[in-house]
Amino acid sequence: MGNRGLWIWRLSDIRTDYISKLKKCNVKRVYLKVLDAASDNVFWDFQCTKAIIKKFHENDIEVYGWGFHYGYSDFSDEVEAIDYALDCGILGYVADMESAVENSLTHTHVRKFLKSIRDKFDGNLGYTSFGHPEFHPKVPWKILDKYCDFAMPQIYYEKFTFKNNNAEEVTACLKAHETMGLNKPIYPIWGSESDSHNPSPADELQFYLQSHPGSSIWRAPKRGERGEAWNLDYSDPTIEIVPEVIPGADNVNLLVGAGLPTLKRYLRLGSIGDDVEALQKALFVRAIYTGSISGEFHVETQSAVRLFQAQSAISIDGVVGPETWGALGGATSIEVPESNDRGLLADIAQREGELRLKWTGADSEAEKYLEPLRKPMQDIDHIGNDPVFFNWCAAFVTWCCREAGISIPNQPDGFYATMALVEAWKYWAKKENFWFDPGSTNPIRGDIVVFEWFDGDSQLDHIGVVSSYEINSEIFISSEGNKGNRTYHGKRKIVNVAGIIRII
Repeated sequence: MGNRGLWIWRLSDIRTDYISKLKKCNVKRVYLKVLDAASDNVFWDFQCTKAIIKKFHENDIEVYGWGFHYGYSDFSDEVEAIDYALDCGILGYVADMESAVENSLTHTHVRKFLKSIRDKFDGNLGYTSFGHPEFHPKVPWKILDKYCDFAMPQIYYEKFTFKNNNAEEVTACLKAHETMGLNKPIYPIWGSESDSHNPSPADELQFYLQSHPGSSIWRAPKRGERGEAWNLDYSDPTIEIVPEVIPGADNVNLLVGAGLPTLKRYLRLGSIGDDVEALQKALFVRAIYTGSISGEFHVETQSAVRLFQAQSAISIDGVVGPETWGALGGATSIEVPESNDRGLLADIAQREGELRLKWTGADSEAEKYLEPLRKPMQDIDHIGNDPVFFNWCAAFVTWCCREAGISIPNQPDGFYATMALVEAWKYWAKKENFWFDPGSTNPIRGDIVVFEWFDGDSQLDHIGVVSSYEINSEIFISSEGNKGNRTYHGKRKIVNVAGIIRII
């Protein structure tokens, strides 16, 4: 089932040069609508013909048919339509069953229908339905799973809102199939449609398409319609592994994926060293990474890490820590305190931000944020002995981190100021490899963000904790201290983010 594919609704609505465009995009399979149980003529003979299917096949493009099914008591017309489509040359079929079959009265008919057609496709019969099965428990999932050979859930994450970001939504959908005991191979359908509020850009769609062999894109857009389906590469990454081309590689260890050293630090964008080189080799032999074995963790390495994390159903952040290294088969000596919880940090910061606390003096409740850093600042003559006001946004973040059990120093080694200064946070984060430049990653809940208000001074002006962010949005939700001398929880513009601090 390896070929990635593109779904087609009506051939007459899409570009007329679709064959040449499909070839240019390296599409090896299309899912062509061949029937609709609610149509006057169930079989779509206007686009499922021997001549049309032959044209696809002559251009090395497989054709699988698909159609809508509604659970009617008599499936005979649909079975007949499928026979017509088979006679035209389709190689497989996907039954689309959604809200109509949530009615329990249809389940007996669904079982009978699938049982009657399964032997016609010799392992190439699939079903498609909602992306997150736990949200639609009345769909006869166990019946679909029993009689079909594979599942193609409609994981249109750009339309979902049940998690903080797209990666979490995709992971939740995939894990829900496992939770419900659905055992057939999963080949997700990713959406690229004009009615999405925040349409996924081509590079993100490409990432998910590449992450899952056999996945596909819904759908080829109509002429003049928005969508990224024609801007993707659907080819399967096939890499002939030639160990000799990798300088200094131990060929035996390389071929079996062994030889990973013990991981002693987190690896992320900008990391350099032998451990990065070992990472690149491990990803190379898995046909995930195709770049040079340089020992430099660059953007191409980060993309490969994210791809591996998606395939391994672990947190997708492009950072290699104990979980990712372990999935590659390596051991780690990194100790991660259980209390080091970004989700808890976000919860605490949001709670404090919503209090709208104001500093008015030593007796005000907001003094709790400033007080822990007063003596460290006094010790280096940055403030006097009186509890006077100082810009306390960084002190707020320091306090929230410590409340979440995250160890934050009073003053970074080698820096002239305490963590009451935003620039001290940047210095410390870069030293600890927690720093991400703007655009190198998307902010996620529990990240710490620093702001520059583009006033020309190139200095970091403010700092806060990310509460939520939707990919491609211009706005995110942040929790902060000292916004107009109050704690704050609300909207900020992504364009003002000058850096992201992700404490692992």
